Amino acid sequence: SNKLLFNVYKPLGRCVAVVDDKVDMHYGAELDNYFKEAGIEFKKMVFSGNEVDKDIKDVERILVAMKAEGVARHEPLLVVGGGVIADIAGFAAALYSRNTPYVMLCTSIVSGIDAGPSPRVCCNGFDYKNLYGAYHPPVLTITDRGFWKTLHPGWLRHGVAEIIKMAVMKDLSLFELMEKHGARAVATKFGTEGDSVNDPEFQDACDLIVGKAMEGYVRSEYGNLWETHQCRPHAYGHTWSPGYELPAGMLHGQSVGTCMGLGAYLSFVEGWVSEEEMHRILKVISDCELSLYHPIMDDDVMVWKTQVSIVEKRGGNLCAPIPKPLGFSGYLNDLSQDMLSQRLAEYKALVGKYPREGRGVEEHCVDVGLEDPQSKKTQRKAEETEAAGMRLSLLTELRDEGLITAEQFDAKRAQLA
Repeated sequence: SNKLLFNVYKPLGRCVAVVDDKVDMHYGAELDNYFKEAGIEFKKMVFSGNEVDKDIKDVERILVAMKAEGVARHEPLLVVGGGVIADIAGFAAALYSRNTPYVMLCTSIVSGIDAGPSPRVCCNGFDYKNLYGAYHPPVLTITDRGFWKTLHPGWLRHGVAEIIKMAVMKDLSLFELMEKHGARAVATKFGTEGDSVNDPEFQDACDLIVGKAMEGYVRSEYGNLWETHQCRPHAYGHTWSPGYELPAGMLHGQSVGTCMGLGAYLSFVEGWVSEEEMHRILKVISDCELSLYHPIMDDDVMVWKTQVSIVEKRGGNLCAPIPKPLGFSGYLNDLSQDMLSQRLAEYKALVGKYPREGRGVEEHCVDVGLEDPQSKKTQRKAEETEAAGMRLSLLTELRDEGLITAEQFDAKRAQLA
């Protein structure tokens, strides 16, 4: 009965869609029927929506599929899925014919609150989060929390970090809603399970939480669409965690939780939030079963290297968004290596008193049935090394048989190095 997609694609006569493989498993038949009943030709291209498949090669696979389906320059691609699919399919749309429009149908919290309406599309590279990307917002974003019912609890839980970050940095009333309803929202998949379905007050609270989080995000993002400056409140929790999320094999939101917690502590040390406000922030993160701490943070040299990279990425400034005070944005721009090491040790001792000693529930990709990004990377490197060895052996045979010169052999070997 919902006519949003019908109104977009009926005039075109067809819809070409990139669909997350797990979404297709749960909702593929319903998607097929929706377009069939509307009399719209539906071309569905299914891709993995896992973090391990967020490489530039995965973007290229989507580009090849779009070309095979003959997607026209002004034909809006439909993207259906979570945060990873939003990022890589949106990036493919940005590259295809230099500017192909797309519609985002969000099926997770990460895409519904953050990656879906975001103008930033991207993929990972060189073991770093979102190294490649473009600015290419969707022409339409649809967020429906009804999709969240089929999410693995761990996938839903880690997405809540995107709501908390906006609450802490932009909206005190949203933070108070999360204090009151956050834990129940996680437990009931935002009112899609159990008795919560028949609780109108809680249903309204869930809608208000999602709406406020989206509004805060869009206001922050679209007020600085091209990142002409780095005062970006929605980057809270994304300063130190990008360097250790992939090596630790953590879910994105769990990693963001550790960074938000550290940021809250740094804000307290700076005198920007009170001790009470700091603990309110830490408690909401913990109550939603997100990580405040992970052992990989003990590697203060790694965390420092991440800060150095972030300073480079942000044009020479740390510009770490942290609350000033709770519900408002401030930016930390001066943190030495020695002081960072000291603060990490202090923070570890502080959050060790929280439930689970500050750890999250199902922190890692493998805990929720996903492949470890680091093991996938290692496997790819091994395959590439093996292939390079086979090519070198072939070149050696060709040289020994006089079919190529020594100069040609040296040139080809240099290319393989």
